[in-house]
Amino acid sequence: MIKNKLKSLLSVSILSVVSYAAMANPPFYPGLTNEGNRWTITFQDDASPTHAQWATQGICFYDQGNYGTQRRYYWISDTYPDWNGNAVQEGDQVFMYGDFQYPWGRPNVGHDGMQWEIFSLSEGAGHWKEWVENSTVGTTIGFGNAKLVRTGKCTKTGFDTDVQTAFRYNQQLELPKDEAGNVLQSPMGNVSRVIGATP
Repeated sequence: MIKNKLKSLLSVSILSVVSYAAMANPPFYPGLTNEGNRWTITFQDDASPTHAQWATQGICFYDQGNYGTQRRYYWISDTYPDWNGNAVQEGDQVFMYGDFQYPWGRPNVGHDGMQWEIFSLSEGAGHWKEWVENSTVGTTIGFGNAKLVRTGKCTKTGFDTDVQTAFRYNQQLELPKDEAGNVLQSPMGNVSRVIGATP
């Protein structure tokens, strides 16, 4: 009887280790590209009592392959010009960073970081922070919640296979406008909402 219990315990332990190892190594499912590589990201301001919604942007992910226990991606916005970066997936966790021009004409001064979790085939949620370099501690544009939704495949010419074509397209985009017709000064929205946001 004790031998049978030990055998059962050993079997459960082995299965646990095997299933953990399988979950810790890519390819992960769902991934950021295997059911469509286009997602939208929406910012909701943590400083607002109502978590006011700011901008929604489109993001196209391009697979870079497996690196150890991670899956890596390039990402390029198809709605905001010169906004792009890298992402890594570990299980259902996604970590991203990227740069944008701020003010327009000064490349790589604005920065974004996102950390989120995929919780269904086409949805995820987490956190998004955005800041601008200056000579001291930087200027925060926002800390907030992020909702991500898979919306299909990127459809611009070459988007599905050619990162360079996507990047060239991204450089030609015009700055988007909000519902009132104001030019969005950052991927999150209008920087003028943030006190002291002028560099």
